Amino acid sequence: MSARKPTPEQAAAIEAAGRDLLLEAGAGTGKTGVMVDRYCRLVCEGGVAPDAILAFTFTDRAAAELRQRIRAELARRAELGSERAAEVLSAIGGAWVTTIHGFCSRLLGAHPVAAGVDPGFRVLDAAETARAAREAFEEAIEEFLAGGERAREETAAAFGLDGLRGMVVAAHAELRSRGEAEPRVPEPPASDPEAANRAAATAAEAALVDLAEEDPKRELLVRAVERLRAQGPPPGLEELRSLRTESKAKPLLPYREAIGAAISRSAEAGEGGEAYRHVAELLQLFSGRFEAAKERRAGVDFEDLQILAARFDNLKDGGPAVMHMSATGRPEREYRSAQREGLQ
Repeated sequence: MSARKPTPEQAAAIEAAGRDLLLEAGAGTGKTGVMVDRYCRLVCEGGVAPDAILAFTFTDRAAAELRQRIRAELARRAELGSERAAEVLSAIGGAWVTTIHGFCSRLLGAHPVAAGVDPGFRVLDAAETARAAREAFEEAIEEFLAGGERAREETAAAFGLDGLRGMVVAAHAELRSRGEAEPRVPEPPASDPEAANRAAATAAEAALVDLAEEDPKRELLVRAVERLRAQGPPPGLEELRSLRTESKAKPLLPYREAIGAAISRSAEAGEGGEAYRHVAELLQLFSGRFEAAKERRAGVDFEDLQILAARFDNLKDGGPAVMHMSATGRPEREYRSAQREGLQ
């Protein structure tokens, strides 16, 4: 077997040392070959122990290919007389050449007590995780509606159970992908509907200046100014909606934007704000039920693997060097998660 001859760019990547390095390349450009050569150079020429290197990719198939090609290259070097290659080859089966989830699973399996997981834990597949999530949501929505509070029932009716499930499960997944073990939505920003109403009135007045007296679009603007400037209770959400315009006439564009903002601010302070609080509460209920559902199965999901592994301080201080390959050449969610927690 002859040695692969890298391009000048690949050679630079293989030989770079002593600094962080990010390479971006498309499919079929030789990323796997670069990783193989870089790995073998580190262990054979640099004297680095295989267990000090973490080489990971995103699929089991790609990881298996990477392991096979590293083994083949070490075997080639051993045949050419490299004692170091022969030594490493005999123990390459335990090398950290895996996926990010495979790495986390192996780490947790070696330290279950420290990680706070059942020593006999298993990784739930996507189908079983989905079943646990559905079970958890059903329990959460039952508790959410248990008191018979009309406002909660109205929120459930407005979005539908499937709609609420979609929002809650998606928010939970997104927040956990960012490393949040106990997902919580942020507090909504302060809303000032009165200021938004005044801004809409000002925009309506400015539009009236630019419109001809006989322009039929003036009627809506006059009504908007009168109502938005009136003393007493501010207009409700439905009344504000009645002041909208679909006109794309240039003089009306600022008003169209301003009345839209006024409607949004009013919704945030009323129905929207209440719905947001309900979704936040439901998310918290779901999160607890989801963890319980996984515990009943003595299992963890893929996000748990990363979150639990990130708790180990030794990964943040002097953990294994990382080699990474993406099928697209671009860092993906798992890699960003690893970077945030100190794996890179």
